[in-house]
Amino acid sequence: MKNYQPVILLKDTQIPENLGFTARSMLNCGLEKLRVINPKFSLNDEKIIPLSAGATKVIKNIKLYDSVAKSIADINFLVACTARKRTLTKIVQNPKESIDEIFRKINENNKVGILFGAEQSGLTNDDLSLCNRILTIETNPKFKSINLSHSVIIVCYEWLRKIKIKKINKKHTLASKEELNFFYDSLENLIKLSGFIKTKERRENILLKIKNIFSRIDLDKNEIDILFGIMKSLFNANNSK
Repeated sequence: MKNYQPVILLKDTQIPENLGFTARSMLNCGLEKLRVINPKFSLNDEKIIPLSAGATKVIKNIKLYDSVAKSIADINFLVACTARKRTLTKIVQNPKESIDEIFRKINENNKVGILFGAEQSGLTNDDLSLCNRILTIETNPKFKSINLSHSVIIVCYEWLRKIKIKKINKKHTLASKEELNFFYDSLENLIKLSGFIKTKERRENILLKIKNIFSRIDLDKNEIDILFGIMKSLFNANNSK
């Protein structure tokens, strides 16, 4: 499910504890993709991990950016979470409406991001100009302030509820060229160690034929992982003799 979920983006986060709480909230709801833009503290801050309560897999895989533009370069559909009324004309949705649309967009093979601003200042109009929709969480009109991590878990919980009801129509995604090239390099090293390739000319010819064979099969990532497992097993068995 990891490839079929929205990306959570935090911009200008001021309090390290909130990053820990956010990671915890995300993993509670099965979300793992977290991007951080210009945090006002080090990602090695000692306050983050304890408050993530075991969600270290989210923390360790954080992607760090220095601008919103760079952080959303591969995003197709962006939702901004904000409580303040703006002059920009945007469709405003509550969490359920927003997640319903996010689910549809992901089902259509789009990469979706949900952007949260700083604790005190939120998002700027420049940020919102990059977004397709605005997500607003209804609160007491006389007291609208919500903690950042609380906002995140409300949105993430709506995602969890949605996927419990609806299933993602997963497509057969092939292994990337990067994954295939890594596989070819690993296989080449294993063949070298076996002594099968004895001359440079033969090596080039054999490797060309190997790539041609596997490129015709349309391998997916799971199949690549299986082949890596077989290669590792053969390597370990040969070394144990």
